[in-house]
Amino acid sequence: MKRVALIESGVLNPEKFVYQVYPPHGLMYLASYLRFAHPEVEIKIFDLMLNRADEDSIIDELKNFHPDIVGIHAMHFQAGSMHRLARLVKENLSGPVIAGGPYPSSEPERVLKDSNIDLLVIGEGEITFAELFERLNQGKNFDGVKGTVHRKNGELVIEPEREPISDIDQIPFPAWDLIELEKFFDWKILTQNDLRWRKEVATIFTSRACPYGCIFCHNMFGKKFRPRSPENVMAEIRMLVEKYGVRELHIIDDCFNFDIARAKKILQMIIDSGFDLKLAFPNGIRGDRLDKELVSLLKQAGTYKVNFGIESGSARIQKMIHKGLDLELLKKNIEIASDNGIFTHGFFMMGFPGETEADIKATIAFALESKLHTAGFALLTPFPGTKVAELAKELGRKVEFKPEDSSYSRLACNLTELTDRELLRYHRLAHWRFYFRVRQIWKIFRSMPNKWQLPMIFWAHFKLKFL
Repeated sequence: MKRVALIESGVLNPEKFVYQVYPPHGLMYLASYLRFAHPEVEIKIFDLMLNRADEDSIIDELKNFHPDIVGIHAMHFQAGSMHRLARLVKENLSGPVIAGGPYPSSEPERVLKDSNIDLLVIGEGEITFAELFERLNQGKNFDGVKGTVHRKNGELVIEPEREPISDIDQIPFPAWDLIELEKFFDWKILTQNDLRWRKEVATIFTSRACPYGCIFCHNMFGKKFRPRSPENVMAEIRMLVEKYGVRELHIIDDCFNFDIARAKKILQMIIDSGFDLKLAFPNGIRGDRLDKELVSLLKQAGTYKVNFGIESGSARIQKMIHKGLDLELLKKNIEIASDNGIFTHGFFMMGFPGETEADIKATIAFALESKLHTAGFALLTPFPGTKVAELAKELGRKVEFKPEDSSYSRLACNLTELTDRELLRYHRLAHWRFYFRVRQIWKIFRSMPNKWQLPMIFWAHFKLKFL
């Protein structure tokens, strides 16, 4: 029987990291698809993020498991941990080390400079990883496998892209049985949502990809919106509730409400189920694709928090970054959600190419004039592989990219018309002006579902955004 170890990388230097943890969906989907294609395979998932563990801590267990393949997933902030894991695996085990996730997908040349990593899976990985497993099972090499990058005779070989899976209902549910879900129920664990209403939280993808072309965003799943059917989504929700005791769901799609009719049907099915769930949307929803009926269904289905990806309060910048939000409609929809008792948070950015002082003032003014409960103002980080990173290169601007700093409060590259000092001043000013208003503080406190969580959440963000 072949054995596969899948590892979620950790963080080497957590000082500049807001430790927000969710189940490792990418690895769980790889595992479920591989088991579907090869029921005989034995798989273990190791999650360094959940356990805040260092890389050495899993080596003995890995050696006892003796996997034939080791797969390692990494976001950019996990880069250092991924490379250290690869070295330790190569020192203690035989067999190929395969890396995947946003970091290897966007920087394959950099990642494969590490001789401890044999091959990369680029983008969506289920079919690619299963094919690699089959090749290994048959004693064949990895040449010609779509969606991979590898070395051959010292040269980098970039294979053709893998076509995205068009019908994602065909993908089995994530391998929830391979993780310790009850550990995520610990109140001390901070999720990307920050708030939680109930401790029995699970996350779910109901779709893949965002069809919008924002210049700062990744392209992990392509740009064609691919939804799961409402019936397929509801079947997974039913399993999570009945088998694992889940009482709160965080829907982490890139654009849950792109298809408004589908979104309404999913919410109506949740209402009709009688499960009495609480819902949140930490990745954000498209704020100008809401109507009163959708907001009402969100509330009836148990939604208590919605994040909005706003980025800029300047119509000019909205157009330049290819976000194209209708800002007046967005402001109106935030008000409707807030008036319906939904806690609202806004994501904003500063640092876009050609951004002026007037543009930044417009962003701050939008936040202050809106009915948002909370807001986060990030300094733009031009991640490798994004359009804005290409723009920075064309403009001759140096990007001081530090992958493990996920605070978004460090200036990686100033593409604006402001000086570095001015941009940093406005970044701090935005947070101070938004939060240090008596009415705003009271609004946040009054709306918090579990007020005793406030000190933990406050301290996690305060030291990075206000000091």
